[in-house]
Amino acid sequence: MTAHVPVLNEEIHPRAFAHVVFRSVDPDRLVDWYCQVLGAHVVLRHPMISFITWDHTQDRIAFVPLRTGQEPKRGKVGVDHVAFEMESLAELVATFRRLGAEGIEPIRCFNHGVATSMYYRDPDGNEIELTVDHFPNVDDLNAWLASGDFDENPAGVALDAGALAAQVESGVDEATLLRPDPAHRTWLADMMRDRTGR
Repeated sequence: MTAHVPVLNEEIHPRAFAHVVFRSVDPDRLVDWYCQVLGAHVVLRHPMISFITWDHTQDRIAFVPLRTGQEPKRGKVGVDHVAFEMESLAELVATFRRLGAEGIEPIRCFNHGVATSMYYRDPDGNEIELTVDHFPNVDDLNAWLASGDFDENPAGVALDAGALAAQVESGVDEATLLRPDPAHRTWLADMMRDRTGR
């Protein structure tokens, strides 16, 4: 079955993603890191729970302390990462430059075909994704998904974040950069073959 974004159904469903909550041995450290990375502001710091937001909501992320007696370890199951949608590639690159000047570098950068993303790791080891969608509407998205490239390679193509930033800053049109890489279909298979020799 080829990937396809379905038409909105009539079922009762959430209006939007509301918030995510992180549990930490040092919630204040995470509050500061996420405010720095996401340009967010503190709504409330409290020993029981702290809230931050970047818009009109009371909270987009909350932080709670690790319960007494619990061991602070990242498991093999659970949330892999949380993604935050950026307005434009220019804003993603501006954030990349700002964070780089503060010593925070992405751990990877990808053209996923459907979006371009940079990934970061917070002080507790949680991963976040800052992402920009490639397609302006669901019809254009589904037209590309129908090619089958995403089915062959749902990961996409690895990018050099600095090179991407340089392209944006040199004036390359975002519409040119925000499209699937021509090597999308074969990149994953080629990479695996290079690693295994088969």
